[in-house]
Amino acid sequence: MKKDIAWNTFGNIFYGFCTWVITIIVVRLGSFEDAGYLSLAMTTSSTYNAIALFAMRNYQITDAKHVYTDGQYVSSRVISSLAAYAFLAVAAAFSGSVYQAVCIIAFMPVRLSEAFSDVFHGIDQMHDRYDLIGKSYTIRGIAIVAIFAIGLVLTKNLAVTLAVISCVTFTISILWDFRLTSKITTIRMRLKDSQILKLYLSCLPLMLFSFFMSMETMYAKTVLQNVMGVEKQGIYASIANPTYAVQVMGMAVFAPFLPMLATSLKEKNFNRFKRSVLNVSVILAAFSAFVLVMAAFLGRWVLGLFFGRKILEYYYLFIPVVISVIVNTFVYWFQGVLVALRQNVAVAVGMMVDFIFFLLIVRPAIDHWGMNGTSFAQILPLACYIVYEIVVLAASTIRLEKKSAR
Repeated sequence: MKKDIAWNTFGNIFYGFCTWVITIIVVRLGSFEDAGYLSLAMTTSSTYNAIALFAMRNYQITDAKHVYTDGQYVSSRVISSLAAYAFLAVAAAFSGSVYQAVCIIAFMPVRLSEAFSDVFHGIDQMHDRYDLIGKSYTIRGIAIVAIFAIGLVLTKNLAVTLAVISCVTFTISILWDFRLTSKITTIRMRLKDSQILKLYLSCLPLMLFSFFMSMETMYAKTVLQNVMGVEKQGIYASIANPTYAVQVMGMAVFAPFLPMLATSLKEKNFNRFKRSVLNVSVILAAFSAFVLVMAAFLGRWVLGLFFGRKILEYYYLFIPVVISVIVNTFVYWFQGVLVALRQNVAVAVGMMVDFIFFLLIVRPAIDHWGMNGTSFAQILPLACYIVYEIVVLAASTIRLEKKSAR
């Protein structure tokens, strides 16, 4: 378990770090306006990538009974990725400007390559090959940073640079993830398979959860850009981007525990299940407290170091953004636990209610608190959603224990 966590954590953190680095490079080699275009391209593509991923990873790695084959998981990912790109191309047309639309469309293949690799990473995880996952993210991170910097210097064009990165990341997905994972298991792809439809139906509620979860971030930034302009949105994004490393680290820590939770439930070992959930929750709480302390002491210095002294005028945005990301991390943790319990519909219904709450308050929050309203509008609904998740988790566990005792 320690080795698994080490590989998974290192790879995810390194890739998250590299993704953050390009948001620094775009400010240093470009402008806050470029940062705004990049931020919305990354957020929008991430939202529609929820369709490609179909929130299948947690379901895949907790499929302890092997209801679906590796080939069916891979085939479903190919279909959903094509659908995601089609939906995004339509949505990009309404992004506000032609250049913004081009940047979004150019960056989306980067997300789709992540989705394509993700399904193979799920297979690797089921075979305890976390080394392949860690190395994949490491190679991908190095490539993104190097090509992004070189591309901006040579072309002076963000959209062209993003298109080049897309080509390279897809090449890595095929030559590394597909090729090496195919060596540890037999993957028979069949795009026409009735089981794929059943798999989609099983994961549909989880896809809706991921889509609306991502939509909150995208829509909050869109409203901010419409109200205060591209440059302000770029400043907010520059401050927010470093904090995503917190979410990446948190998710990397708890991901290896999810298959174990599924095994505990399969074996009806509810004591081990509850103990594991509590232990990981305590670890995440301690981690969150540490992050907040470090953010308070080092945040101003780090932001000034990477973005220059001008960014320090907006330091007041930093702590609320950190809190928002911590809340996101807990949402994803308890969502993973609920997936292990197969409470997929409850996960989706709760998130749709959360999204309606968010829509009602996001514009008033930005009008009242300015740029900080972007964070506050996400924190309050998601904090309520965490309470909802814990209630569903407790009720589901008690119900299973009573059923098992009969």
